[in-house]
Amino acid sequence: MSNDTTMLPKMWALPDAIKIRLGREAGPQRAMLEEGHLFIILHKIPAPDEQRRRPALFWRQPNNQWLSTERGAGANALSLFLTAYEERLLELDQAEVKANSATEYHQVLEGIAPVLRSSRGLHRALQEARDKLKEDRDLIDFRDRAAGIERSAELLLQDAQFGLSFTAAKQAETQAQSATRMASAAHRLNLLAALFLPISALTGIFGMEIRSGLADTSMNFIAVLGAGLGVGLVLVLAILIGRK
Repeated sequence: MSNDTTMLPKMWALPDAIKIRLGREAGPQRAMLEEGHLFIILHKIPAPDEQRRRPALFWRQPNNQWLSTERGAGANALSLFLTAYEERLLELDQAEVKANSATEYHQVLEGIAPVLRSSRGLHRALQEARDKLKEDRDLIDFRDRAAGIERSAELLLQDAQFGLSFTAAKQAETQAQSATRMASAAHRLNLLAALFLPISALTGIFGMEIRSGLADTSMNFIAVLGAGLGVGLVLVLAILIGRK
């Protein structure tokens, strides 16, 4: 049978029973066991908004020899692959600790969401490999590390979501306090305007060039001032009563 699966290295002589189950794309993360050959398809760490799944292939031969498309020799290649996931989660965890704004928390969430999705498939595929080849002790360790990666990703996602919610609530509280202070200041200004507006109006009227006997004596001036203050006090009382 010819190998028409482009994601496979040309020198890999996998059993036909495995080749016929492969397509040109990676597909879901999974493990296959045929004729003593264990073949594992995993996904490399996805970047935010990355749509294409990049495969990482691992082949355990019946003689316990491992081949892979990733860096490292033997089973160590799969160990290094898991280490890359762990290091990526550590980077995101440090970014989450330093985050102080909604934008920074959003960037962490954008980074962790695809890693979490991929880690779930990673754990599932290595669990399948463990179930198919129970005598390989290395697969137990790999499966357990994958479970830890998935758990860490879930916890980090929750922490980032809680941090974003707290930041949004804190900003809303700050804005509410600021709005309260502004409303209080505006109320005081309204009281001052209500108190002095009648005086300003009367001053403007009697400051006009109109000859009358009302402004010729000090008593008339006091009477006008008192009338203005009286009207202003009535307006202030009306404002205060209206707020109740």
